Amino acid sequence: MKKTGRNITLRNAFIFLVIIIGISFWIAGKIIYLQLTTSQEAKENVSIRTETITPKRGDIYSVDGKLLATSVCYYDTYLDLACQGVRAMTDSAFDAEIDSLSICLADLFKDKTKDKYKSEIRNAKNNGSRSYCIKRRVNYLDYEKMRTFPFLRRGKYRAGFYSNEIFEREKPFGKLARRTIGESSEKGHYGLEYSYDSILKGVEGYAAFQKVSRDVWVPIENSTDYVKPVDGKDLITTIDISLQDIAETELETQMRQSSAKYGTVVVMEVKTGKVRAIANLMRDSLNFYENFNYAVGNLSSGAASDPGSTFKIASVIVAMEDGYITPETMVKVGNGIDNYYGKIVRDSHTPDSTWLSVQRIIETSSNVGTARFVYDNYKHQQQKFVDGIKRLHLNEPLGIELKGEAKPVVHEPSEAPNGWSGISLPQMAYGYEVTITPLQMLAFYNAIANDGKLMRPMFVEGLSYRGEMVQQNDPYVIDQQICSRKTIDAVKKMLEGVVQKGTATNLRNENYPIAGKTGTAQMNYGKGGEKITYHASFVGYFPANDPQYSCIVSIYGPSEGSIYGNVVAGNVFRKIADKIYSTDTKAVANEPREEFVSALPIAKSGNREKIQSVCEMLDLPTNIENFPTVKWIRFKDLANDKENFAPYMPENDSYVPDVRNMGVADAIRILENNGLRVMFSGRGRVVAQVPAQGTVCAKGDSIYLTLK
Repeated sequence: MKKTGRNITLRNAFIFLVIIIGISFWIAGKIIYLQLTTSQEAKENVSIRTETITPKRGDIYSVDGKLLATSVCYYDTYLDLACQGVRAMTDSAFDAEIDSLSICLADLFKDKTKDKYKSEIRNAKNNGSRSYCIKRRVNYLDYEKMRTFPFLRRGKYRAGFYSNEIFEREKPFGKLARRTIGESSEKGHYGLEYSYDSILKGVEGYAAFQKVSRDVWVPIENSTDYVKPVDGKDLITTIDISLQDIAETELETQMRQSSAKYGTVVVMEVKTGKVRAIANLMRDSLNFYENFNYAVGNLSSGAASDPGSTFKIASVIVAMEDGYITPETMVKVGNGIDNYYGKIVRDSHTPDSTWLSVQRIIETSSNVGTARFVYDNYKHQQQKFVDGIKRLHLNEPLGIELKGEAKPVVHEPSEAPNGWSGISLPQMAYGYEVTITPLQMLAFYNAIANDGKLMRPMFVEGLSYRGEMVQQNDPYVIDQQICSRKTIDAVKKMLEGVVQKGTATNLRNENYPIAGKTGTAQMNYGKGGEKITYHASFVGYFPANDPQYSCIVSIYGPSEGSIYGNVVAGNVFRKIADKIYSTDTKAVANEPREEFVSALPIAKSGNREKIQSVCEMLDLPTNIENFPTVKWIRFKDLANDKENFAPYMPENDSYVPDVRNMGVADAIRILENNGLRVMFSGRGRVVAQVPAQGTVCAKGDSIYLTLK
């Protein structure tokens, strides 16, 4: 029995030893197998991955440093309720923390009740959800608060709390210049964001990550797969945000008054072609928004359209350069009605005379006169007229930075019979049968103001990187001289005459001269029995004697009040010009100031009692005592003590009172009593006011005072 028991013990020991040795060999073999057979490809697929690192998109700034567009980080927040940390929690511990978490989430976002949050999270855990969405598009401040909430503060591995960063483009100034700033995303592709996308977006980077546990990936240090991202460059535009605000505000105001469909305004520096403001508005019921860049647009949108009477200046330049007319050339206009192959051409107003000079034809915007001098001189050489238009580059796109610029359409005799007919030449003379965008027309008038030098409109001053300018864009000259200086000088006088004694006398003022041309063109010609719609425009520059800024205003489909360019578009032009004149030193630097001829000291106009008190204290002889009941007096000349002051009674609140030479306190009191909103710059007495005295005004209108 003892021997038998001993044998059994030895046999069991042997079996155990064999098992131990077998397991050891199996483990060793497995290790060798894994080391020898796991390929590099398997390692990469299973335990190593490469992730893209997105660079920061560049910002867009106005010329004065205002932020127009930037990338803002938002967070989509989630819970992985099947992670190991959550599975290790007891039900009671989980419920206790989720109850507190639900209260915090409901209080922060106010989109669900605490009970709703608690129920959703509990159900997600029961279903083993790995991606329960807490909240999308959470801003940074709210995200930081969430990280301190009960349960969530346990982190990614113990609570399954994780987030995805989402960068969205924000425009701090809202709708201002929105269409020009643009988009380059799923929302659309247009504007500067699209045109400069490759520069703004930077260069992506890459990094290798290794899996160290089920849900944990860490970056591989010193990996050769790491490529550092390069952030995008910032865009410095030419836009002046304060002027942009004025342009959009005045355009919207006029469109409301006129019940217009859409409109555009562009303001440009004459010498450089830098676009300081560009506004595009569309009316939808009572709301206005930017849905298209009508200044630049494409032909299918209607942004490029018949320019109407603003094109007449091109006809004048071509005929003058060919030697057929001068400003003094007399043209028969009859009673303002003419006929070409059954097509009636008529003027909007009866002419001053049956014969008008070319100068007067432009001042009064005579369709009949313009068509007549073009037709009479080019009816047997029609291509020569078209070639003259081409020399002015009115058949070419400007080649601006913004993608999508429309190509002008200027038809030629060779296109007959579909694109050219017997009435094409006279029609083209006064702005029909051609399509040109407002920006292209502005560039042409800007060349006139610039003594014949045609500039390409600029939208970008340059590029910066981390606060330092890395590229400065220079103004680009398309043509050094579109026509002779003699013709330019003659045309300038015509454009000044339009404002001084022509169709735009409502823009005439005492502070600075304006030159420009009105335009009123039919858009649909009343085809198919439709009501005729109009395109009202005004394009010009100021100050006329030393042009600093050019501007075009185009308003389409006005249906209330006037349809004419001088009123509908001219009013917007004047208000924008007034603002620039009152605040921009370049615009007024060469303007003559009103001189007050008097012996020193010079007195201010204003409150009678205060002025009389000062004069008595200085023992100055005055005639103030002659007006004991007058509240306001105007200074004339202290050298003439018999008539050195005169009564001033700004009683009529329908007209802008004259507050020049007054102190700012008295001027504001008078103007605000008339219901005007006052803005001023400088110190001292009022030396200029815009609008000028005597201008018709309404309560709530703005007035700008320049003090010196």
